[in-house]
Amino acid sequence: MVLRLFCLTLALLVGGCRGGMAPPENVQITIAPGAGGDRVASASLRQLAGQMVQEFMRVNPRVNLHFRYVPEGELLRNVGERSSLGAGPDLLITRVPAAFNLASRGYTSPVALTPSQLDPLQLQFLPSFRQGAGYAALPFLVQPSLACYDRRRLPSSPASLEQLVALAREGQRVGLSLELNELFWTATGFGAQQPLLNLFDPQTAAAQRHLEPQARARVLAWLSWLYRSNVIPSLIFVEDGDQLVRRLEQGQLDWISCNATAIGRLRKALGPNLAVSVLPQGLDAKASRPLANLLVLSFGTDSTASQRRVAERFALFALNDFSQNNLMTRAVGNMPVNQNVIVPVKDAPELAAMQRSLKDSIVLSFQEGVRMRELADPLSQLLKENVYGERSPEQVLAAIEALAVRPLPGPVKLR
Repeated sequence: MVLRLFCLTLALLVGGCRGGMAPPENVQITIAPGAGGDRVASASLRQLAGQMVQEFMRVNPRVNLHFRYVPEGELLRNVGERSSLGAGPDLLITRVPAAFNLASRGYTSPVALTPSQLDPLQLQFLPSFRQGAGYAALPFLVQPSLACYDRRRLPSSPASLEQLVALAREGQRVGLSLELNELFWTATGFGAQQPLLNLFDPQTAAAQRHLEPQARARVLAWLSWLYRSNVIPSLIFVEDGDQLVRRLEQGQLDWISCNATAIGRLRKALGPNLAVSVLPQGLDAKASRPLANLLVLSFGTDSTASQRRVAERFALFALNDFSQNNLMTRAVGNMPVNQNVIVPVKDAPELAAMQRSLKDSIVLSFQEGVRMRELADPLSQLLKENVYGERSPEQVLAAIEALAVRPLPGPVKLR
């Protein structure tokens, strides 16, 4: 009798294995949402991404998604160490420059999702990531730039750069960042943005050793405006966007340029006194064109075929109408790339401002994004020297032209 029971149990176990009772699929997801000190925005996105992972696993019971948060500054080292053991992440959520660096080092590979899978999602910015028959990354969320101000000090945001400067001359405390990506919008009204964008295009930069006379005059006009602006005591330049947010929180500034992800943090400090708007127009009355941050999804190279399939299914889940709507409404400052999602602009003034800003925003391509990352520090240093009068605008412009032909360090060829 005992022998018969043993044989029956063994038969059931063997039959179960043959019947496809495979262990759950384990998939590793790494998120590095970006640099900066906006802890509230990072924590909010991290929490919502974790919730999205749980929702996916509820409808996919044979899948275990393991979620890991890594600071952007540690991302390459972290992924490199794990990849050296053959255990690199299966899916990564990062900003564009980080995604490019991962791809150029062979830590990620293109995804070959079909048009029938991607077309219904109507993804903004997707063509920028085309690589061969697939995509080097998939756009995930976009974070626009705005004006943030204290309505107790200002009834409305200035509509133009002239009005912004006039407010500063009247004693309103205006804050601007010396980081290139945070200050770039002010170049719009001078026609200086396209010549500067050419610096981030490797082909243009290699072919064009000096700016054309007209383009040179436009960049010089912008640099001269920055040079003159610093003599206004109430127009305050600081090191980075996080310092601007901190000073507005503490009542040391009345108006700042900010990334939309700072809204949650500022709302905690200012409550209903926080107001947001699009950034002021340029001197030529054209809408400013700020740089928007873009988060993307990349796919690791250490995945098995089944792990890659799960990672692709999760990416499609993260990009569907339901997930994108939740991320927009609950992770303040993030806008959907899924154009099927309706933005409730009438319900939330900040969403209306974010949508308007995105209409005129610049989102850099893969290659432009990494080149800007490499040039951002030296260009920001030159802007700082220009603002503080350590070099004249003409000297700074000559130094910018020299940067235009600087080769990118490190590997940049996508594998």
